Amino acid sequence: MSPLNLASPLTPRRLKRLPLALLLAGSASWTHGYAAETQTPSPAPADKPVVNSSQLETVTVTTRRREESSQDVPTPMSVVSGQNLETQRVYRIQDLQQLVPSVNVAYMHARQSSVSIRGLGNNPASDGLEGSVGLYIDNVYLGRPGMAVFDLMDIEQLEVLRGPQGTLFGKNTTAGVINISTRAPTFTPERSIETSVGEGGYFQTKGTISGPLNDQLAGRFSAYRTRSDGDIKNEYDGHDLNGGSRDGFRAQLLFKPNDDFNLRWIGDYNEEDSSAGTRVLYNTGPTINGVNLYQARANAAGATLVNGAHRKVNLDNDQHVTVHQGGTSVEANWTLPSDFTLTSISAYRFWNFTPRNDDGLNVPASYNAGVSVEDKQYSQEFRLASPKGEFFDYVVGAYYFGSDLDNKSFAYYGPQADIWNGTPRGALANVTSIGNGHIKTDSFALFAQGTWHLTERLDFTAGVRGTYEEKSAWVTRDAPLGG
Repeated sequence: MSPLNLASPLTPRRLKRLPLALLLAGSASWTHGYAAETQTPSPAPADKPVVNSSQLETVTVTTRRREESSQDVPTPMSVVSGQNLETQRVYRIQDLQQLVPSVNVAYMHARQSSVSIRGLGNNPASDGLEGSVGLYIDNVYLGRPGMAVFDLMDIEQLEVLRGPQGTLFGKNTTAGVINISTRAPTFTPERSIETSVGEGGYFQTKGTISGPLNDQLAGRFSAYRTRSDGDIKNEYDGHDLNGGSRDGFRAQLLFKPNDDFNLRWIGDYNEEDSSAGTRVLYNTGPTINGVNLYQARANAAGATLVNGAHRKVNLDNDQHVTVHQGGTSVEANWTLPSDFTLTSISAYRFWNFTPRNDDGLNVPASYNAGVSVEDKQYSQEFRLASPKGEFFDYVVGAYYFGSDLDNKSFAYYGPQADIWNGTPRGALANVTSIGNGHIKTDSFALFAQGTWHLTERLDFTAGVRGTYEEKSAWVTRDAPLGG
């Protein structure tokens, strides 16, 4: 697999200039009004209070970059509360499709993962392209889908927005947005701890503490640890695979000197040490003229194949994945004269992924192969929102996103490589092949969206976006060693 996947090939140090992109969007929304039939209830006993079971709780969303009722927003969306996520035991982004049918998450491990909405997504292992579905955590865009592959903890709300959202969000997204908000520090003391135990060695512990540090400053700290044994048995050494451990924490500070200004700092770190992505053999392919090529080469190399239908493998080398990621962000909100709101969000994140992949055999055809990635991203967003309740309200913003990504493709072949791959003797046996790639991204955008409230039941919304993006990349492949 090529270590970099771009829309068109780039020569070393060649600059790919993307033309200015202009996005126009318009929509009209019609709000229906219903008259509730009024009935006089029968008198209730004095010891039993009257309960109105038909009253629904108002769901507040930030879909249009301001707090408002979900009933007032024409955007097609699904909203899942943090309490619902905990009740349904949904702790990872790849499990979200259990609650939101239009969302699909293709997942093997952190690098080979992608999110699609309404069937629209892109190549999960493309290090040169961002995802079609934008992933945001606390208003910070995540440049790689794998940056969201950790345990979701202390979540306030999760919003799934369908369709293009480039006129309201900093990074342009063509298929939709998954917008995740975590619980902010509180000036009322809170603390919780939760432990879950399940089959297969599953064990998870989560804890949160929050409260005031003084009259103007509050803090919050959350941490988790999850582990499982795995559900695939390795016949070679008797170990379980496809399990492992995940750990992480999030620390926050909220500075609120008055009602017109608040500043929220967030720092988080997550790591994974697992054997995720272990594949089993279900079928060796067709038999042609009495010969099954896969089985024949395995026999020639001296390998013993096992039936994957029983979730078993026979691997003589490591199947392993390590992920280290984290970052920090600062969000400041000012309430200006005439109730305008100015928001600034500054963020930095890193993501390091290192795999070890066996060849699927119990003989040394390949010791290890894969692609490791180190990614650093920076972003800055400024946003101005007009007061609510006017005939015309709007949101305007400016956004910058930068990324420096390095990847390394590697293959370490063993003495049986030529037999297994059908190459001439000495071509691959004991060969080491290394390739390095680098890609730098700079993306700039201006965006705006406004709504005219024509009547109490009719709104007209229009948006505009301009994007300028540069990607520069190089790829080098060293001469193989050996062979």
